[in-house]
Amino acid sequence: MFNQLQGIVERLQIDRSLAYVLASRIWQGLSGPITILFVVSFLSRDQQGVYYGVFSFVAIQAFFELGLLNILVGYAGHEAAGLESEADGERREQAARRMSELIRASNVWFAIASLLFAIVALAFGWYTLAKTELDSPVAWQLPFAIVVPCAALTVYFAPRMAILEGAGFRESIYRYRFFQAVSGSLAVWISLALGAGIWCLVAATATQTLWAWYISRFRFRDFFDRFTSLVQTATDFSWARDVVPAQWRMALISILHHVTSQCFTIIVLLFHQNAADAGRLGMTLTVTGAIQMLALAWVQTKYPVAAALHGSGEREAAGTMWRRTAAISTSILIAGFAVFILLVVVLPAIDRRFEARFILPSQIAILGVGCLASHLLAVQGFYVLARRIDPLLITVPGLVLAAAAVWAAGYVYSIQGIVVAYAICITLVVLPMHTWAYLTLRSDDDSVRA
Repeated sequence: MFNQLQGIVERLQIDRSLAYVLASRIWQGLSGPITILFVVSFLSRDQQGVYYGVFSFVAIQAFFELGLLNILVGYAGHEAAGLESEADGERREQAARRMSELIRASNVWFAIASLLFAIVALAFGWYTLAKTELDSPVAWQLPFAIVVPCAALTVYFAPRMAILEGAGFRESIYRYRFFQAVSGSLAVWISLALGAGIWCLVAATATQTLWAWYISRFRFRDFFDRFTSLVQTATDFSWARDVVPAQWRMALISILHHVTSQCFTIIVLLFHQNAADAGRLGMTLTVTGAIQMLALAWVQTKYPVAAALHGSGEREAAGTMWRRTAAISTSILIAGFAVFILLVVVLPAIDRRFEARFILPSQIAILGVGCLASHLLAVQGFYVLARRIDPLLITVPGLVLAAAAVWAAGYVYSIQGIVVAYAICITLVVLPMHTWAYLTLRSDDDSVRA
């Protein structure tokens, strides 16, 4: 029996790092319905719309992270391989200085990004929420003014978390992220149960911020002191030369992806001022987002491993591992959406409180098609970054088309238009373009090895 379980674990590529990520995703999957039950029980439909609307505005931090975190993970993985190399001390010293410069430059970049995020999120969110029609007043102003600065601090701490993940501390980082997920859910539940209403947003965001501070500024302070204490000397690493070419490409792709797929609730609030519809869509996206993150757990935990393997020249091992990772994660995504659709059909018959709390099952199925295509794009994109190859820009025209279609269809047809436009454009335009470029890259790589 034990040998059979061990065989399953090995086939699924489950190690301690992945186990913590899976624990986080499973917790999100289990806590999600509980959070939904708390929201349904303690918030009105208008409050629910504001609740998910605020989270949507906080999520625009992706515009300011600009995809740089994944690049930092890959670069830190390559430099960590040099630090652990059995080569001469000069190579290890050079790797240490490159890591030092990576830490210094990323701290400066994200300090500016966090400030810009706070300004834009406050202005855009305040404008949108202020014009939203509500059947009953919702006192969102002060909680929102506290939530955004807390989220901005999380952006500020983010590069250190990414560097730690790439530098070999995956298990520790994923363990603490699990603690973040658990404590964040508990903060929301307790706040709602105590009658805090929209203030539960403050409790959840502040909890995440405190964990980010503890991990990056206290728990791993010795690691960063090791590099920040180095005397700055000339190295062969340059942020402008080594990071910026990949960064601006990733930034462009990330912004377009966010505009295309992460603004659904904002579109409904902005163009239709319908808090109830925004709440149904937001609650649905909470579940579908958890399914996507569960499927991506395999990809995200194996990405630093793939980067390290490429850094040490083991490309064949990296490719074999990645193919298995893609198959496992994609299967989980499909299964997750099938179960969710079934639950949405069944739940209203069990408990009337869930009636009209999600979008239609047919709309979820259409959304699932787009999410599947988006997942395959992520699998391909992470492998490209693991190779330290600049992100593939061939998808940019497709993403521009997809973004325009989603916003235009959302303006005219609200939720139905959003999910249909997203599924069609991502599946039939963006994915084929990126897959062609990705397969060409892999084919050229195989030719070089041969």
